[in-house]
Amino acid sequence: MKKKKKYPPARPQVINTRTNAAPKSLKFDLYLLLTGVVILIVAILRAGLVDIPLERDEGEYAFIGNLMLEGVPPYSQAYNMKLPGTYGMYSILMLMFGTTTSGIHIGLLVMNAGTMFLLFAGIKKLFNPAAGFYASAVYGIMSLSPAFLGFAAHATHFVSFFVALALFFLAKYYYGYNKLMCFLTGLFFGLAFLMKQQAVFFILFGGLAILIPWAVNKEKNYRKGALHGLIYSAGVFIPYLLTVLLLLLSGAFDKFWFWTVEYASKYASGVDFKTGMRLFSMSFKPMWNEFVGFWILFFTGLISVFFVPLNAKQKSVAILFGVASFLSICPGFYFRQHYFIAFLPAVGLLGYFSIWLIQVWLLKYLKMNVGLLLVIIIVFGSAIAAFSKNKYYYFKPDPNLVSRTYYGTNPFIESPEIANYIKSNSTENDKIAILGSEPQIYFYAGRKSATGHIYTYGLMEIHDYNKKMQEEMIAEIEKNKPKFLVFCNVSTSWLSRPESPQLIFDWFNKYIKQGYELTGVADIIGMNQTIYKWGSDARVYQMKGKENVMIFKKQS
Repeated sequence: MKKKKKYPPARPQVINTRTNAAPKSLKFDLYLLLTGVVILIVAILRAGLVDIPLERDEGEYAFIGNLMLEGVPPYSQAYNMKLPGTYGMYSILMLMFGTTTSGIHIGLLVMNAGTMFLLFAGIKKLFNPAAGFYASAVYGIMSLSPAFLGFAAHATHFVSFFVALALFFLAKYYYGYNKLMCFLTGLFFGLAFLMKQQAVFFILFGGLAILIPWAVNKEKNYRKGALHGLIYSAGVFIPYLLTVLLLLLSGAFDKFWFWTVEYASKYASGVDFKTGMRLFSMSFKPMWNEFVGFWILFFTGLISVFFVPLNAKQKSVAILFGVASFLSICPGFYFRQHYFIAFLPAVGLLGYFSIWLIQVWLLKYLKMNVGLLLVIIIVFGSAIAAFSKNKYYYFKPDPNLVSRTYYGTNPFIESPEIANYIKSNSTENDKIAILGSEPQIYFYAGRKSATGHIYTYGLMEIHDYNKKMQEEMIAEIEKNKPKFLVFCNVSTSWLSRPESPQLIFDWFNKYIKQGYELTGVADIIGMNQTIYKWGSDARVYQMKGKENVMIFKKQS
């Protein structure tokens, strides 16, 4: 008796409904054209935002990315709990577009356009062209919004890029179950994790998506499913293992492990649930107000996905992707605005299913075949409504005004001026130290840090390492004797708590009397004015604002 041959599961079918009755070639070209139009519109609007001053996360990525271009391994001269993927991407973007604020943001513009195209291409293959267009457009429009701080090149933009790339290869994997496509899917989800640890949830989604076809078909082939799962896992782990190997060879592994594992685990414990819900509400409210239509479609899409004409594999992929995307914004319950950027592809995908059901209903009961028209009206109508609410942001924005509006009196617009003074009065070999969390000053000034602690948040947080970190920062500064000390008297640069150790402040007040002289002041007078004083003028100046940045120079 012949042994029955086992075939791989049938590939997911692209569902064609009567609401999308155009010929296949025309439909593909039309949705691709529409996607290109939205990409172009978003790119034009982003071009007006390229000169917005770097905020502190961008400053960190740019500073460490620049060190990497000089051959300095991450974590050796600057510490942070983030994995090094975004530093590497900044290095690439600065190499391509220049080590300037505008160069970084032009790089973001290109990355964002790439993400939109990949979302269209991947979701089109996984579901249908209309879903690809809608998800791509929703991501592009919403990720540009100030409600998500979309003008800044945060790590979540890079996470989304690699997730979109992984979805593209996952779709290709489903069309033939090729082992290379399986490996590449894992590789790019692994790279997403290297951008930001929260992408671990996308890795779990990808693993389940690889296994689903082998589990739901009638002739379940668990052996092949396990093999493909191993291939996927190999792709996932390679980026991280290569990172570990390179850091071992460079001698920076101990710092890498402490900051990205030991300290990060303390940080991830985050805030309590009640505080987290309050933070969620604060972040989500402006997002809801700007994009009510997109959010309503998304929430109804959570139900609609069960009723649209998709097969079990497609519904499973959509639901699991939505769950993974939501979980990616939850670690620590911080719910910062830019965290939601990684959630936006799922907002677009699930929102489309609501539109699909509306199309089916209109066709069935009213005999109206308005599928394409409905998608176009929703996308461009929502975009126009959002853009009209913030005209000053989208059309001819003032870079400093945008920074002040969304970051308050954080000293981001003051940082270039402070850095220029330091750069003009020091050499490339001189080191500086910033007491506060303003690493963008290091980047602007083009000077090395006298301490690896380029953020001071960890020194103020309540955990077992805070006092040790303060002592380490003090020891590094005393050892390297920086030419300039910059003290940020800005509450958001420290986030000190009543129970935070005060050792660093007591030490600083004594240390500046041992050979340092006040040589610069940036006095932040509310939202609309900053007074700068340099040299002897700074020493006699009386502060008028509650927040300021003071620059001290080492005396010969």
